[in-house]
Amino acid sequence: MISFRWQTTSNGKMRIMTASKWFITTFFIAFFTSAMPGTPRPAFAAPVVVVDVSRQSEVNKDEICLGDISQVTGVDRKLVRELRGIEIGRSPLPGKSRSIDEARIQLRLKQYDVDVSQVALHVPDNAEVTRGVERISKETIQEVVLAYIRRAVIPRNEKIRVKEIQFDKEIILPKGVVTFKVEPPVEREWSGKMPLAVSIYVGEELEKKVWAVADVEVLKKVIVAKRPLGRYREITEDDIEVQEMDVANLPSNALADLGDILGKRTRKAVNVRAVLRTDMIEFPPMVKRGDVVTVLAESAGMRITALGVVKVREGREGERILVENIDSKKGIYAQVVDSKTVRVDF
Repeated sequence: MISFRWQTTSNGKMRIMTASKWFITTFFIAFFTSAMPGTPRPAFAAPVVVVDVSRQSEVNKDEICLGDISQVTGVDRKLVRELRGIEIGRSPLPGKSRSIDEARIQLRLKQYDVDVSQVALHVPDNAEVTRGVERISKETIQEVVLAYIRRAVIPRNEKIRVKEIQFDKEIILPKGVVTFKVEPPVEREWSGKMPLAVSIYVGEELEKKVWAVADVEVLKKVIVAKRPLGRYREITEDDIEVQEMDVANLPSNALADLGDILGKRTRKAVNVRAVLRTDMIEFPPMVKRGDVVTVLAESAGMRITALGVVKVREGREGERILVENIDSKKGIYAQVVDSKTVRVDF
């Protein structure tokens, strides 16, 4: 069926226009009108940008931007870029979520002076935004602390054994590049239970500081008795052996060099497995009471000798002992040189 439309001519007469001619005329008028600069956009025109908000989104920064949670498309590239950068609100805490509704987005568009008539906004009923998260396990913290201890001890040329690192919780951080910095207590020996501060960074930002306790043994070689040793017993290689022990359990004067022990004797009884100390051993005496020794007196260009008798129970190299001159029967103090000689100051 063909429809008709009345049109008035210049002389006031009416004429009939067919529907097809009327449609073509209307199309060209609309086309050229919209193409003219400064011509207002018709109210019934379709939006130029489409915003499709995702039902589930993840963000990894403090602010939520529209471009983080939606697909923004359209022919107006400037408007697309502007919409993508609009901040919708604060991000939730790491691992947490928050809902975003259409009213919230519409409000932010108006606050940014966006002509909402040019935007087709599609928002699901349950749009949810989750903050990305990095989960740091307790095993990771333990490995970080262990690696730090080993690096710190190597320059000291010590052997260590880490018995335990106490840290028993998972750490939740914002998503990003995670680095660690371990700090030991000030002026603390590497021995026993040590609290260590672990600073955790995401990017350049310090996110968290935690404490781990490391139970550390620093091992040192020491000499122990293989069997019980009686008092004044001369020590041989068969009597002792070298073992590694935690310095935390060792006395400060524990002996570690065989050269400091062999050729000496026990000063008192020593139990089996006991760590030998400097106060437990001594040089055997070179002279004892009743021994006849040469008493030597020397000075520049002069040397005098005499025979004497040791008047003390015993004397070791370097000790000053009482000696009686055999001829004069007078006592004099002299320093033990060896088993046959003592020296007096002259």
